[in-house]
Amino acid sequence: MVNSIKQRMEKLRRVMQEKELDAFLITKAENIFYLSGFTGGSDARLLIDAREAIILTDGRYLEQAEHECPGWTIIEEKPPGWGELSRLARRIEKLGFEAHDISYQVYSQLEQTLPSELMPQENMVEMLRAYKEPGELHRLRESARIGDEVFRELLGHIRAGASEAQLARQISFLLREKGCSKESFDTIVLAGEHAALPHGHPGQRLLAEGDMLTMDFGGFFEFYAGDMTRTVAVGKASERFRTLYRVLLDAQMAALDTVKNGVEARQVDRAARDVLQKADLESYFKHSTGHGLGLEIHEYPSLSQRSGAVLYENMVVTIEPGIYIPGWGGIRIEDTVVVQSNGCEIITRSDKGLLIV
Repeated sequence: MVNSIKQRMEKLRRVMQEKELDAFLITKAENIFYLSGFTGGSDARLLIDAREAIILTDGRYLEQAEHECPGWTIIEEKPPGWGELSRLARRIEKLGFEAHDISYQVYSQLEQTLPSELMPQENMVEMLRAYKEPGELHRLRESARIGDEVFRELLGHIRAGASEAQLARQISFLLREKGCSKESFDTIVLAGEHAALPHGHPGQRLLAEGDMLTMDFGGFFEFYAGDMTRTVAVGKASERFRTLYRVLLDAQMAALDTVKNGVEARQVDRAARDVLQKADLESYFKHSTGHGLGLEIHEYPSLSQRSGAVLYENMVVTIEPGIYIPGWGGIRIEDTVVVQSNGCEIITRSDKGLLIV
């Protein structure tokens, strides 16, 4: 971990030099952890310049910071106080800050308090985080493996008469039982017509024979998120469901086949949409084809029609096209993949054929 952090800091300092920043203020918890290893990030700030790396944190975390962050200068300052930061900023002419993480209220406080010229930066650390190191890839593979185990075990609990909420609770329990610290996001379990809601909340609706059932879930393993979606049929599958499932699986496979080093993210999105368009179903696809995955469930890059991102080796992204028809239902198939030089490694390995449970 220490060597990884050293390399990350070197990369960040090169970017700071390119942007002519004298120092960089980091406030986002995930970025604080990524750069320092400090797990109390919501109650901390980092101040990094060409020579020194400083953690400013609440007195409750001083011993923890000393243990987790060897080699860092640790200064006690409880957010939202700015006194120590103001003192340190006297020697800083151009100070970068995370514009996407700081509210206007906090920015106004900084502007009034600090003597430095404030230089807003967008996603500087997130761009570094997009390229996963071997240890990060291991954790993401473990998150995916746990998700696959949960799905296999969950199939034995799916039956007519079970409720969406009951199955969601079972997923949450299994994720923790198999090694995750918590869910990556609120688990989605939606049956029948409810599956037309891409981010609907599981309720008391009881499963009935012939329902489609969409399950989107994942857990954090050693701080790294898992994410997968499968849609199955309960008891039997209608001909319409079978037909739309085949089309969506073709769309997902087309997107997966497009993923490789150097490809534009929007090309992956387009590959999925082209399949759906030929079947007159593109209007029922309501979101992007995927997103980056790591310390956050949604991170850079986005695989959308408007994305300007390019995929590079060792980025980790999801591929998750969906069809959502109001009043009928919906289907989503999602895998997590590691971008490779001439393709991708699919790390969610659960069966994607139409399962009738």
